[in-house]
Amino acid sequence: MSAAHADRVHPDIVKQAAQWMMRAGDTPDAATEAACAQWRQADARHELAWQRLQGISQDLKGAAGANVSGATAGQTILRYCDQRSRRGAIKWMAGGLGLGALGWMGAREGLWDGSTVYRTATGEQRVVSLPDGTILTMNTDSAVALRFDARQRRIDLRSGEILIATAVDSAGRPFGVKTPNGLLTPLGTRFAVRQMEDGRNATRLTVFEGAVQVEPSSRALATRVVHAGEQTEFDDRALPPPMPVSEKGPAWTEGMLVANRMRLDRFLAELGRYRPGILRCDADVAHREVTGAFRIDDTDKALEVLAGVLDLTLRYRTRYWVSVGRA
Repeated sequence: MSAAHADRVHPDIVKQAAQWMMRAGDTPDAATEAACAQWRQADARHELAWQRLQGISQDLKGAAGANVSGATAGQTILRYCDQRSRRGAIKWMAGGLGLGALGWMGAREGLWDGSTVYRTATGEQRVVSLPDGTILTMNTDSAVALRFDARQRRIDLRSGEILIATAVDSAGRPFGVKTPNGLLTPLGTRFAVRQMEDGRNATRLTVFEGAVQVEPSSRALATRVVHAGEQTEFDDRALPPPMPVSEKGPAWTEGMLVANRMRLDRFLAELGRYRPGILRCDADVAHREVTGAFRIDDTDKALEVLAGVLDLTLRYRTRYWVSVGRA
């Protein structure tokens, strides 16, 4: 059996991941959580299937609202897997969920509430011209719901990161970007929004042209305007003053990941956004600092360069499971 064939995600593993998602739900007990973690750690393909289904689950729950539980999302995915051919399921998991499949699932469950959903797979970037002329650029592993009607132009950012260059609307409809932490209203501008995946689940806003008004979801926080050359990161508890940024645009739109004295563990977390599977480092090298510009369209090459510069070794358990340690 070739290495490439061994790294494919078997349809049975996809189903097992969906079944674990159903069992775990949104608030699993300690025993279920431990058993699920053991299954994920037993094989790199288990973790790969779990991570991809988690992304799809977030799309389902995000578009449908809080009424859809993790168990329900797991049931939806499991039914979808059952209805696909063996060959199709492998292709689906190998390449990530396509827009057509996502639309099929949403229509089947009645989840999309009339919105148009766009998604990028891990490592994919996509440029979308919206009906009003606004240009939406989506970074890796991102999902948005587009809500354009007679009264509004709105993008709901479900996960990931986007860059927006707004256009003037002939109908005068307001434009906004909704995240779990608040509403962003651009004032004729170009700006980037990222939904962070850290413990805070904060929203990061970076403005490159014009200005953006931030209206937090929490009524305890005041509205703030962020101007060109500024960045802020806010959640339900705090909206700190903006910090200056010198970039004229996101590095990822140029195919680069730029690091300036970034901790190695954090750098690998950023690089890992552009490749499927597990990318981690040993604890004794996590504090090492990374400086430089790295291509995100060839993450294996980026890792080779990193290892050479910092005198590290790369341990490939599979294509999708890489550990970084001392040479």
